[in-house]
Amino acid sequence: MQLVDIAACPDTQANIPGYFVMSSAPPNIEDPQTEEEIEGARQAGQGIQEIAQHLYRIHLSGGPAPELVITVHGYNTSRSSVTEWYKDIFRYINRYDPAIAQTHHQVFIGYRWPSENIKLARLWESLAALPPLPRDILILGGIGALVTGILEIFALRYTPVGLMVGSVFTLAVLLATMMATLVILRLIVYFRDRYRASNFGVLDLVELLRQIDQALVNLKTLEFQGEGAGRAAALEQSRQFWCRPETPRIKLTLIGHSMGGFVCTHLVRILSDVFDNRSIDKQPPSDLGTVFRLERLLLASPDIPVMAIISRRANFLASSLRRFAESYLFSSEGDIALRTASTAVNYISFPSRTEPQGYRLGNVSLKHKYSDRQAATDDKNYGIVNLGDLDQNFIPGMSLQEMILNSKDRVLENLFLTCQRFGGEGRYQTLDQLFTDSAQVKLAGENPDLPKGDRATVADFFTFFDCTDYKDVAFNVRELDHPPSIAQPKSPKGILTSATRKRALNTLDYIRLTLDYAFGKRDVHGGYFQGEFSQQLIYRIAFLGFTGYLKSLHDQPDTAYDSHVSLSKLHMSCRDLGIQSFLSPVRYRVDIQGKSVTDTKDEMLKAIAVSHKQ
Repeated sequence: MQLVDIAACPDTQANIPGYFVMSSAPPNIEDPQTEEEIEGARQAGQGIQEIAQHLYRIHLSGGPAPELVITVHGYNTSRSSVTEWYKDIFRYINRYDPAIAQTHHQVFIGYRWPSENIKLARLWESLAALPPLPRDILILGGIGALVTGILEIFALRYTPVGLMVGSVFTLAVLLATMMATLVILRLIVYFRDRYRASNFGVLDLVELLRQIDQALVNLKTLEFQGEGAGRAAALEQSRQFWCRPETPRIKLTLIGHSMGGFVCTHLVRILSDVFDNRSIDKQPPSDLGTVFRLERLLLASPDIPVMAIISRRANFLASSLRRFAESYLFSSEGDIALRTASTAVNYISFPSRTEPQGYRLGNVSLKHKYSDRQAATDDKNYGIVNLGDLDQNFIPGMSLQEMILNSKDRVLENLFLTCQRFGGEGRYQTLDQLFTDSAQVKLAGENPDLPKGDRATVADFFTFFDCTDYKDVAFNVRELDHPPSIAQPKSPKGILTSATRKRALNTLDYIRLTLDYAFGKRDVHGGYFQGEFSQQLIYRIAFLGFTGYLKSLHDQPDTAYDSHVSLSKLHMSCRDLGIQSFLSPVRYRVDIQGKSVTDTKDEMLKAIAVSHKQ
């Protein structure tokens, strides 16, 4: 792997050091390593030592526990664009946002796995890489279609022989089209990126964390050796030290965009100890390796099947969510990159029987409780939509299971997908409907005394932010380096969609969004990292945590911090900007009611286990 310091920005005093780490796997297995890649691989060991030393110094300072924040990009991303994005994050957290910049206990890593861009220039390469049989079928089919077409037009029209030639022509076109489809699938690089993400990106990131883990163990070992212990004894003391309950572990936060969410969740799956009894009992620990502890997971438009959060079968997302202290999902109904491209391509490989279950998690939306007319004229649909229910029914002293049973706003009843183009209300299907209609649930049987929506699921770990109607000012931190000569006020605009505030988008809306995306008018897939408020929300949660974010909203130093007041401010900001949010019961219980995150997670896991048995 390559590891480059991205903190070397002029005129910047970085409280949070940043590093760019790139997998050393080439885009194609035949590609030789460049001189730059060879040099980067040589420097990787030194860079890992620097990261470990930063974290170790924070650990020795006796302040907040050290935190390592890793961002992972998505599919179809070039090295230059992802490097600029990571540099923008570095500038943002160190120069733009004072709430983050004043902290001194984090290290930031921007990780690049070997993705490649879609380029028509690779057409000849794709044709040349076809295996012999498909290539021969494509060539012969094309020639056969051309010859029979000419004969059909000029010599054999309306004759029995012409009908036979026409049949041959049709077959030749069909075979050539099938082979051409293989070439097109290769050109869009989705499956190639998926393979690289699974087999190169995830494993190289695992190796990076393993080496940082070992480097931190070695630093503590050297400290014990300095006190007179032998090498073997010092190493054992070091491992015992990091595994003590009272030792603050290195908190690990992951930000995954698109296919990067897939990388993040599979990373956790590989690093977790499947033989741990707590994992077997579906109450897995947050600790990873010797020194790490999973802290926060932020997924923006994740390219993950929607059923991952509601399926009864064990899956990579459910097993990951159980380990994180905080989990967040940013989604948009208008993400046509996921809705059209990803869903269509995954139709080939994802083992679902029906259309709705093949959609991606990045497309889920929160239901509007009012009509289109009301949604367009007031803000009742926006903000934290379950805030009133949480304040009313989540009473201190009650168990989390009782709170969920008393709740009127249940997450799966509020999340929906637009599954069909036509059909009125029938085209909107909630995740609760998908859950209760699945054949697996029918076979398992249902408790007639338990209403359908009363089940606790892994979806309750998530705090959801539906940004479909998000309207804000676009902001790029690079503007700080190149301010305009005359400041022109910016007008708010729809960041991910046209922000029409409809109950659900229709076919015409998707056509418009496709054109907007194609011509660069708006980024329907990655706009979360362009809006001024959404960037603040994502980066403050990632680097400060939800409680830290709420405290950053407390702007009256003469008054005591009140979590309810700050939560109301977040609610009003989301409401004014057209964001719908569904706050996790776990977050409300921990960050608002002040309960232990460990105890709350245990309660939620028990509630989920009880729901699955009923």
